[in-house]
Amino acid sequence: MWIDTHAHLFDLTSEQLDKTINEAVQSSVSLIISTAVDIETGKKVLEHCARFPVLSGAIGISPFDIENQDNNWNIKLRSMLKEPKIIAVGEIGLDSSNPKYPSVEKQLPFFIEQLSIAKEFEVPAIIHSRGAEQSAADICRKEEIKHAVFHCFTGDYSAAKKILDLGYYLSFSGIITFKNSDLPSLIPKIPIDRILIETDSPYLAPVPFRGKQNKPSFLPVIGAQLAQILSINVSDLQLILRKNFNTCFRMIDK
Repeated sequence: MWIDTHAHLFDLTSEQLDKTINEAVQSSVSLIISTAVDIETGKKVLEHCARFPVLSGAIGISPFDIENQDNNWNIKLRSMLKEPKIIAVGEIGLDSSNPKYPSVEKQLPFFIEQLSIAKEFEVPAIIHSRGAEQSAADICRKEEIKHAVFHCFTGDYSAAKKILDLGYYLSFSGIITFKNSDLPSLIPKIPIDRILIETDSPYLAPVPFRGKQNKPSFLPVIGAQLAQILSINVSDLQLILRKNFNTCFRMIDK
């Protein structure tokens, strides 16, 4: 069974969500982390988690959504984190890759405060760090964060090593199936007990579904590609990834 550690499902209609969850379960996906990008999408994550046993949630303010939050966002976030199925703060982080996003200077206070909240609630932080992997890792170290996942990792080995040296995890998406991706040459250098996988739905659908809307039922394609890269049996990889997830998120295996 597979675990999708990062999927955005909040824009789906009720019917679309039912179909998406059913397809995922039929594709041997046993758990999906439904991930918010702000307080409003966090409310939908809470609703969806209450409906579907296969869903757990992560709630946070993403670096590209910080400008739309009211002054009480941190109070609301803390309230949501008290719900038992919310198991992480995320996605949060820094992004220096797109000039259309708020400046890193604006992103930084939100990132630091949410790291503090994750530490307060003793849950992992799910980190978006595109173009800012080493800076984000340095801030996590400074803030004494013990548990973090750098989601949809696309950085180089230097950034990966810094993240790993701090005890954090790297999560890989459908990008590992892309023809021009450098990740297949990076991944064998990563300790297998620090790897997680995700779809990042509805983005980044893996080959052969590239160009289509991504969904958790495509996760086995990503898993099979990872198994091939690591020269490991798929069923063995599933067990390793589940153990990694349980360790990172401090879950009791089911």
